[in-house]
Amino acid sequence: MDNCVYDSCGCSYEGRYYLSGMKFWEDDKCTKQCECNPGTAKVECKATACKKSEVCGLQSGKRDCYPTSYATCQGSGDPHYRTFDGKRFDFQGTCTYVLSKLVSKDDKSLAPFEVLVKNQNRGRNTAVSYTKTVTVIVFKNIISMSRDNPGKVLVSYLKMLSIPNE
Repeated sequence: MDNCVYDSCGCSYEGRYYLSGMKFWEDDKCTKQCECNPGTAKVECKATACKKSEVCGLQSGKRDCYPTSYATCQGSGDPHYRTFDGKRFDFQGTCTYVLSKLVSKDDKSLAPFEVLVKNQNRGRNTAVSYTKTVTVIVFKNIISMSRDNPGKVLVSYLKMLSIPNE
């Protein structure tokens, strides 16, 4: 068959076939990224590079730029926090706070997300609080865990994800 259904034609490049819209690295150093253009069924390549915090590598058979390190933050107890850089502190406030979120919107490879914690006073002692609710907003989903619903995770879908700017 000589004709393709619209947007389904792939591309041949350097003796290999690529699906329409597929992105791939032309070399093993991640210096040139190519894409099979769905509109033209032709491969388009551009010079690029991994970020300073990434290394070009092969993982699970896929060549890409992968982070050289990872970091975590943590909240636990009444509430004790550990930041991404390992600093520890206690915070006894009783509002809803941002534990973590995507700050830079320049990097389109990172999905916007937000992790919120809501603290509550611990009984009659208003000087001490604990985490009542943890909410994660990512990929248009709101995922919440609360002391009000022990053992349950509530998931809801946003029609439009809108994380306010500070």
